[in-house]
Order: sequence, then C-alpha cells, then structure tokens
Amino acid sequence: MAALLQREFFIREDVVQIAKDLLGKYLVSYKDGIRTSGVIVETEAYRAPDDKGCHAYQNKLTERTSTMFMIGGTSYVYICYGIHNLFNVVTGPEGIAHAVLIRAVEPVDGVDHMMTRRNLKKVKKEMVNGPGKFTRAMNITKEQNAISLLSKKDDLWIEDRGVAVETPQIIEGPRVGMGRSVAECSNWPWRFRIKDNKWTSKPDQVWYDWS
Repeated sequence: MAALLQREFFIREDVVQIAKDLLGKYLVSYKDGIRTSGVIVETEAYRAPDDKGCHAYQNKLTERTSTMFMIGGTSYVYICYGIHNLFNVVTGPEGIAHAVLIRAVEPVDGVDHMMTRRNLKKVKKEMVNGPGKFTRAMNITKEQNAISLLSKKDDLWIEDRGVAVETPQIIEGPRVGMGRSVAECSNWPWRFRIKDNKWTSKPDQVWYDWS
C-alpha cells in the first residue's frame, strides 16, 4: 500500500542521506486529470552554504533561491537553459537551503501519456533518463515551484510503496555539470543511482560501487 512521505522524512539535516533515501520512492503527478508516476532511480544532493554547486551557496538569497530556504517537503522547480524544467525536493528545517535534484525515474503509471508528451512511439529509456526529460514526460513545470509535496491536494507528491533500496544497490559518483568555477565541489560523490537500473542517465564520469 502506498503511503505519502511525511514532513519528518524531509526535515532531516543530512541532505546526502535523504538523496539516497529517495531512491525507490514514487513521484506522482496528477495534472489536468492525468496521473503519471515513476520510481525515483537517480538523485543529486545540494547543500548550502558550503557547496559551490548549490544555487544558494554562501546562503545566497534571491527570488529564485528563496524556495530553497522553505521547509523540507517543498518542491523547487527551476528552468535550465531556458527550456528544461528541473524538479528538486527541498530538505531540512526552514531556513536551511538544502535540496535534492531528481535526475531520472522509472515510468510506472500513465506511460502512454508520457510517450505522447515526449513525442515517442514506443517506450524507451530516453523518455525519462534525465532531469529535463522526465519532467516533460510527467508534465512538471515551473508552475509547481514552492508547493507542498505532503498531500494530494496539490498535483504533485511522493509516495513510499514499500520498495527498499539498500546500500549495496546504490552507486554514487560526481555530480553533473560541475566546472572549474566550483573547484573541489565538482568531485563530491553526491550523485546517486540504483545499480543496474536501465532508466538512469548515462554515467559520464567515475562511479563508485560499494557492493
């Protein structure tokens, strides 16, 4: 039986652990009368104030980053490169700017609708194996920024359906898109995926398998 993730899950201060714990959870979208869902199979952790890869590095507060300072369990959706809607889960107590980027999901409900939104004639991993791909497939947009993920009254939430992803099943590696401007933070192994899951994005850097 599915159970909504509650506030206690999200307000923990260890965003890296939460990024791991979100693997195997189900992200559900119910928008315009259409339900789609997917198992979260790849995540990245971002932590202010010391993480140079984080939008809120040094606790930088702007109109965009203000969502990151909200209480854990809030959605943080921003537009990348002017076209891609990227979905993040705010974590930690209010005032602590931590977030987990959801990078990929394994499609479960509403697959036909996902295919239509991605203009595909058959199911393939490219439909959802990237943060801008799955949001399009699930119709997640900037309009859903700063909403609560704790209830079904909004159109986006996260469920626990009893899938346990243990440490040996988790592969970690460096985050994506980290350049020289973030120096040593580019090598932090804060990107996580489920081992042998075909729906994750292609690993383009070193991954660490602890199994």
